[in-house]
Amino acid sequence: MKRIFLIASVFLFVTIRCSDEFLVRPPQNQITTESFWKTDQDAILAVNSIYDALQTDMGYRLGGLMFGDIAGDDMTCFDGEWFVPHDNFTVNASNTQVKRAWRAWWAGVARANAVLDHVPSINMDETLKQRLLNEAKFLRGVSYFNIVTIWGDAPLMIHEVDNADIFTVTRQPQSEIWAQIEQDFHDAEALPVSIPGEEGRATKGAAKAFLSRTYLYQSKFQQAADKAKEVIDLGVYKLHDDYIRNYQTQYENGVESVFEVQFVAGTGGWGNNEGNWVPSYSGPSGSSYVASGAWGIVVPAANSKNIYEANDKRRAVNLFEAGSVYNKIAYDPKWSQTGLSLAKYIVGDPPVSTEGPVDAERNMPIIRYAEVLLIYAEALNELNHTATAEPFLNQVRHRAGLDDISGLTQQSFRDAIMQERRVEFFGEGHRFFDLRRWGKVKEYVHDLAGKENYIEPKNLYFPIPQDERDLNPGLEQNTGY
Repeated sequence: MKRIFLIASVFLFVTIRCSDEFLVRPPQNQITTESFWKTDQDAILAVNSIYDALQTDMGYRLGGLMFGDIAGDDMTCFDGEWFVPHDNFTVNASNTQVKRAWRAWWAGVARANAVLDHVPSINMDETLKQRLLNEAKFLRGVSYFNIVTIWGDAPLMIHEVDNADIFTVTRQPQSEIWAQIEQDFHDAEALPVSIPGEEGRATKGAAKAFLSRTYLYQSKFQQAADKAKEVIDLGVYKLHDDYIRNYQTQYENGVESVFEVQFVAGTGGWGNNEGNWVPSYSGPSGSSYVASGAWGIVVPAANSKNIYEANDKRRAVNLFEAGSVYNKIAYDPKWSQTGLSLAKYIVGDPPVSTEGPVDAERNMPIIRYAEVLLIYAEALNELNHTATAEPFLNQVRHRAGLDDISGLTQQSFRDAIMQERRVEFFGEGHRFFDLRRWGKVKEYVHDLAGKENYIEPKNLYFPIPQDERDLNPGLEQNTGY
């Protein structure tokens, strides 16, 4: 599966519609809309191009850190060329990184729509066809999930849009976007439990898990609990014995992985490759921890070392700090302006000398089984079943080397869930969105972390890129930008 991205970019034309010209014969040595959409291989390659959208620059390659972590209270950035505006909430509609993220996620929607419009007419094996169509629905759901959580209201497009019409679409209420996401993930539940030999593709479990997260984000707690329980009852996932295995290449697509974005190193080019950028952006500057170099652009906030309970095994995986040793080299706190570096995308493997700049091998976890357990526990607690929820929270705590919790009140259990998600998913793109759905951003980001520029409701969502609004004035801007 990791190799599908190497050829997917050849087929990105599927997001563009071409008009027919009378008596103009399509070029015979080029791929065109007229010559494509004929075979099962065409369908497979077109679906592969949707997966490719997920790994673009400000999609899951760096976008999770930018929106989910740096905008929160646990990560920070000191490099003005990158994410300082997102960190201190001076980001505006002209921000390049926000525009890149916008285009990454809309590429996912457009490519999925092309597949869903064209593949049904291909004469091919029906079982494979339905699987590919449901993969496309899953990936459109993932793309729209990110769009609605980052920007709120959004255009709702479930078919290809002609070039003439794309500049007239308007934003629809979040409720309509969430309803479409739910439908896409519901349809994708028809996917197989596994696809042997093609690990990394969407599966039944991934669809159910994303649907559970979708319900949780809307405070639909009964539905979230029901769907998380369905994932648990599949019996195909479990927690790794060691937390670090979630970030080691030898355990990619392993027993805890419900869905992860695939990366492969060694395809060449600075940035124009199929590798993961996060180790170079988050690795300690001045060290040899990343063989091709690291810059410490994204680092844990100084207070992050204080968020762990004593003996929490996750601390050594998540943080490089004074006393840490990697590849027999002691960590120097001077390598980071906070004295800390993000370790989890580096520490599990030795440095890979064949990796080029911003070209790491490691996949990015998007949904792990640990999240399914914590979604189930959180939803049960909100349904007043706190005692029933405790064992599922304790599974995650036990793996981390921590004592079980028991006998908590509903509010105390909420606090325990907040803490557990904070440390379990540190640096995985969840924090800001968790704080927002809990109504806690102002308390943790403004009051405790001291990000004084944060104001509500403006900074609950990010700006619609001005370049997109110049092309389509019908895209109403978010409040305050």
